[in-house]
Amino acid sequence: MTQNSLISATKANCLYWLGRYEERVYITLHLLRKCYDKMIDGELEDYSLLWTRLDVNGVYQSSEEFTFGMMYDEDNIASVMAAQVKAKDNAILLREDIMSETLSYLEMSVALMKECKERREMNVTALQPVIDWSLAFWGSAEQRLRNHKALYIMMIGRNVENLDMLLRFDYPYERVALAYDSLKRYLRQISTIVDDHIEGQLNSLIIGERFNLNDVEYKNKLLKFINQLVRV
Repeated sequence: MTQNSLISATKANCLYWLGRYEERVYITLHLLRKCYDKMIDGELEDYSLLWTRLDVNGVYQSSEEFTFGMMYDEDNIASVMAAQVKAKDNAILLREDIMSETLSYLEMSVALMKECKERREMNVTALQPVIDWSLAFWGSAEQRLRNHKALYIMMIGRNVENLDMLLRFDYPYERVALAYDSLKRYLRQISTIVDDHIEGQLNSLIIGERFNLNDVEYKNKLLKFINQLVRV
C-alpha cells in the first residue's frame, strides 16, 4: 500500500459514504431477516417494534408493503436497494482505487435485487447472496486498496453506520462501547477529518454510568454527534 498518498475532499466523501451505505445494506438485511422470522413465528409484538424502527417515517401501511419497500424501494434511502445502489454509484467513481474486482460484488448485488424485485420476491432469505457479497466486498477492498488512508476512511464510514444503527435499535452499552472503540481506532489514523469538540462530547456520553437509551434526549444527542463527527 501507498501509505501517505493525498486524498481529495471529493474522493474522501465518496469513500466515507461507500463505507456507510455498504454497512447499511448488511445491517438492514440482518434486521429484516430477524423481522421476517418473527412475522413467520407469529411474534407480532417484536415484529411491530422492528417495523416501527426501520420505517421511521411511517411510509408503509401493511406488513407486505413494509417488507417489499424495505427491500426494494429506491425512493427510501433506508431500504436495502437504495443503499446498495448508492454504494455502487460511489464505488464506480472509485473504480481505479478499489479495482473492478471489488466493484463487481456490488454490481452483482444490485443485479440480484433488481431480478428479485421484478418477480416480487418477498422472502428476505432470497437476498442472502447480498450479505455474502458484502463480506466479500470488504475483504477485496482490504486486499486491493493501495492507499492506507482510503481504506481507513471507508472503515470510518462503516463504523459510523454500525454505531448509528446500534443506537437506533437500543443495543446494550457493551455493544455500543465496543463499536465506538472500533471507530476510534480508525479515527486515530486520520485525525484531520475528526471534529475534536464532538469527539469530546461523545467520549463524555458513551460511558457506563451515563448510558441510557431510554432517555430520548440523550439518545438523540448521541445520534446527532455520531453523524456530525466526521468532516468529509
